[in-house]
This record gives sequence, structure tokens and C-alpha cells, in this order.
Amino acid sequence: MSSNPLLESLDTPEKLEQFYHDHPRTFGSQLDEALLEHPHSPLLHFWRSRLEFQKSRSQAIADPPNELPRLLLLCLGAILLIKLPLLFPIAESWFYPRFAPFIVIGSLLVYFTLRKPPVLPETRIILGAVAAVLVTMALLPDDQTSSSIIMATLHAPLVMWSALGLTFAAANWRDSGARLNYLRYNGELFIYTVLILLGGFVLSGMTIGLFSLLNLDIQQWYFNNVAVAGLVCAPLVASFLYDIVLRRQSRLATLIANVFTPLFLVMITLYLLAMLLQQQSPFTDRNFLILFNGLLLLVLAMTIFSIAGRNTLRPSRLADCVNLGLISVTLLVNVVALSAIIYRLAEWGLTPNRVVVTGANLLVFVHLIVIISAYIKLLRGRCEPEALTGAATGMLPVYGLWSLSVMLGLPLLFQFQ
Repeated sequence: MSSNPLLESLDTPEKLEQFYHDHPRTFGSQLDEALLEHPHSPLLHFWRSRLEFQKSRSQAIADPPNELPRLLLLCLGAILLIKLPLLFPIAESWFYPRFAPFIVIGSLLVYFTLRKPPVLPETRIILGAVAAVLVTMALLPDDQTSSSIIMATLHAPLVMWSALGLTFAAANWRDSGARLNYLRYNGELFIYTVLILLGGFVLSGMTIGLFSLLNLDIQQWYFNNVAVAGLVCAPLVASFLYDIVLRRQSRLATLIANVFTPLFLVMITLYLLAMLLQQQSPFTDRNFLILFNGLLLLVLAMTIFSIAGRNTLRPSRLADCVNLGLISVTLLVNVVALSAIIYRLAEWGLTPNRVVVTGANLLVFVHLIVIISAYIKLLRGRCEPEALTGAATGMLPVYGLWSLSVMLGLPLLFQFQ
């Protein structure tokens, strides 16, 4: 029996109307799933036409004719900010590691703020997070050998990423569906940004090649100006495509995750077996441990995107088994990495890097335990699909708070060493 309430109310239009008023945020996604089950239902097609008409009217109000000029102004502002070391006596080695991610993510934050301003409580949190990043990055000593300062600099973009998520979800940030939509947006943003940059790479090669035929060497000027502008503006343009042109309907990231999930499961299983046969150990090899943690984060992202692409109406038993297998293998990788980190802590003591990696691995461990518990309950019929979504997205605020604590507290804890 399907759990979709729209399918259970096909013979009673009044219930559909009541469900729409009670759950306007989830009605659209449930309607899409119901149409997959009953593609010829006149009532469901009527609701699809009704929602699309309402959306077109609201979009006409929300998308004024100056939307494209606004995007161009945001791109221009981002380009000017990224060029500050050329306009003022600012050291590039100090400025770009600290403020280049801030400018890129900050421009996206301004974009979504202009599209839909967040309400007052969220606005205060967002402004506080942005101010904390800006002030901290500006005041931290310029010591490129300090591990605590490097870790704080690396976590500042994660704080901005959390603020961007709060801006994207606005007042619905507590809702697991809104958080999942933000993760989907990140996947789509990555894919479209890569596609734009690939196109820009081809255009750049042709441009430099054509000018070289005229005996004009523009390579240095081109990369210092045009290429840098393209790198800064590509995420903004990708967000514009996803948000305005595609109206947030693209699902490329979840589709790719569904395709590559079984491949990742096979790859990681073979990798672990090869690691045992080759007697490679993350307990003694620091570089191997770093690679192990990078693999862990990559697979965790694949796991969450595979959950985001799960068909809640007609779930595939095979796909669920593959997802559960990937989560289980990821948990195994996490346990090995966490054990190696604890061993290194006990053997060589505390350092900023080890504290950060230990905390991050503990968070991932808890996250994976929550996800795998919810998945097992779902497969046994003991919970609804929303519980799995909540498990996949519930740790996002915790990751944001952890990044903020590392950025603010780690340099002070280790006295900027």
C-alpha cells in the first residue's frame, strides 16, 4: 500500500484540497510521485496545472525584469572584491586564502537574500556568522606556518556555507525537506559550475590561440583578469541557471549519485581488501590517513545524495540494499580512520590538526550511526521516509557549529601555534 496520501485521496477531491492547505510545502513533491504512479489521472493533472499556474504568477512577481542586471552587478562586485590586492597594498598570499572563499560564498548569500530575504531571527544569525568570519580572518596573525591558523582558515568557508544554507532555507531551515533541498542545490551548483568552467576553459584556449596567430601574447593578461573573473562568477551564474532558468527542477546530482553509488560501493570494498593485502596502515602513515579521510568525506557526500534521490513512492529494494551497503562500508572506513587518529593522539599528543580531525571524524561517526539506524528501521517498516531524510540532514547545524568553534577557538586554544 502506497504511503502517498494523494493516491489515497483520488476518489475524494475534498481530501486533496484539505491536504494542499495543510501541507503546501510537500504537496508538489508528493504530486510528482503520484503522477508517476497514475500518469493518466485527470485529477492529478488538474492539480499539476493549478500549481504551475500559481507558480508562474508568483514567479512573475518574484522575478522582476531586472533579475539579470542584478546578477551582473553581483558578478561585478565579486570581481572588484577579488581584485583588492591589485588596488591596495594587500599581500596576495594573505588575502586570497582568507577572503577568496568568503567573496564567492558571500556573493551567493547576497544573491539568495535578494531573491527571498530571510526573517528577522535567521537574519541575525546569518549576519553574526558573516561578521565572525570577516573579523576573524582579518585579525588572525599572518603566520603561514601555524597549524591552528591554517585550520581556522580552512573552516571559515564551512561557516559561510552554513550561513548560505540558512539563507537558502530561510524560515524553513528546521524542516528536513528544506535542508535536503539545500544539499540538492549544492550538488547542482557543483555540476553546473564545472560545466561552465569547462566551457570557459575551451573558450579561453581558443581565444589565446587566435590572438597568438596575430603575434599577440595575451596569456598572462587573460588569466590575471578574464580567467579570475570567470572563476569568481561561475558559481553565481550556475545558481542563476538552477534558480531562475531551471526553476530548481534539475535533478542531475541525484541522478549521478544513483548511477555511481553501486560503483563506489564496489570500489571502496576492493580498496579495503587491497589495503589489507598490501598491509597499508593509516595508523603509521600520515599521508595514507589524510587520503583515508578524504575518501570518507567523498563517500559520505555520495551517501547523502543517494538518499536524496531515493524514490519514496516506489522504492527499489536493490537500490536500498546498495545504499545501505555503501553506508555500512563508509562506517567501516570511519571506524578505521577514527581508530588511527586516536592512536596518533595517544602516541604523539595533541596538535591542532589532530584535534580538528578527531572532532570531525566523531561527528561523521555519529552522523553515519544515525543514518544507518534510520535506514534499517525504514526497511523494516518501522518508520516513514521522512525519518531517513531527517537523519541525513539533521547534523547540518552541528557541522556549522563545529566549524565556527574551530575557527574561533582553535587558534586561541593553541596560542596561534
